[in-house]
Amino acid sequence: MRKFIMSTIFALLTVVMFVTSSYAEVSEDLLQVHFIDVGTGDCIWIHTGDDGIDGNGRMEGYNIIIDGGDWGKFGRANAYNTISEYLGQSSRLPFGSTIDWMILTHPHSDHNGGLHGVLRDYDVKNILDPGYDKTNDEGVPDRLRPSSAYGRFFIAASTEILQNGEKANFIWGNAESTTLNWGSELVVDVLWSSRELVHGDLNNVSIVIRLSFKGTGNDISFLFMGDAEGHVEDRLVNLVGDGLETTVLKAGHHGSDSSTTIDFLQHVKPEHVVILAGNQKFGGTRLPWDGTLNRIQTVSNQLNLNTQVWRTDRGDKTPTVIPVGEEVGDDTIVAITDGRTLNINYIDAPNTDPDVDPNRCQGITRAGEQCKRRPSSGGVLCWQHRGN
Repeated sequence: MRKFIMSTIFALLTVVMFVTSSYAEVSEDLLQVHFIDVGTGDCIWIHTGDDGIDGNGRMEGYNIIIDGGDWGKFGRANAYNTISEYLGQSSRLPFGSTIDWMILTHPHSDHNGGLHGVLRDYDVKNILDPGYDKTNDEGVPDRLRPSSAYGRFFIAASTEILQNGEKANFIWGNAESTTLNWGSELVVDVLWSSRELVHGDLNNVSIVIRLSFKGTGNDISFLFMGDAEGHVEDRLVNLVGDGLETTVLKAGHHGSDSSTTIDFLQHVKPEHVVILAGNQKFGGTRLPWDGTLNRIQTVSNQLNLNTQVWRTDRGDKTPTVIPVGEEVGDDTIVAITDGRTLNINYIDAPNTDPDVDPNRCQGITRAGEQCKRRPSSGGVLCWQHRGN
């Protein structure tokens, strides 16, 4: 049990981030969104700005975890090992720190698998779950089966006790009516969640969240889709319409064909699309699906968006496919913003290998232009635009 009482809340969070071949510290008054590379699965850590004044309701330095990757069974990557290394064993979010909100978008193992370890090692104050649970052939719900990934999470979440002896606030269902207060400077809207199976697919119970800033000129926003598919996207277009327009879209279902439809993209108008994927096959196809990338490019061209695509599978598949379970940790994506300007990059973006022209080998990909180049001397691969 790694939980312990912290004597003080850490006042300065340092993020190592590649920016023009250098590393920079991130000011605590900025919003940070870390898309952690856990392979094919989702794990997002959000750290809100901190003005150093506790209890004023503004810039409180909250920590939010959305999903926790897979649990390491059946040869898949153990996401918690990656989460532990990236957060707990670093100055970012040391073991024993407070997590203000944990959100499980839906009960698939590649989203809930690592959350059991997070609950063990941190003080998690609030836990939000859509409240749908599939049953096995004997009619037993997964939440009552400790041997299942979701059962392990559910038991830990429903029994979470904080260091002060209080019970965590576990909200199972009714996500859409739950108020997420992440600081008065932010607007957090739960756009979708379901306690019932939707359109025959568990992905469609996913909690969908839009995060934005208050105040004129604070135009940066994020849309976290979980694994929501086209049916939910259609519903959101009808319900929200142009209110879906968002700077950074976390694409649904790892860039599969089922999500990120043309109509949805035309309403979101994303400047950046983040795809959390590894090297696993879904229905015989490795994700992200080429058709999804083509749709992003098509809408980008139609609306002159110049959309940039960011992928946690960047180094997983070529020139050879990395073995399943070993594809994690090398393509984490970090977005930093004050609400007006946005800095987004890979935390491990290509280094200054002398055989690679830094003006040609970039840590940014554009939809439809992904290709790989290996320096003549060997070494790491990096993304490069076609024709350069």
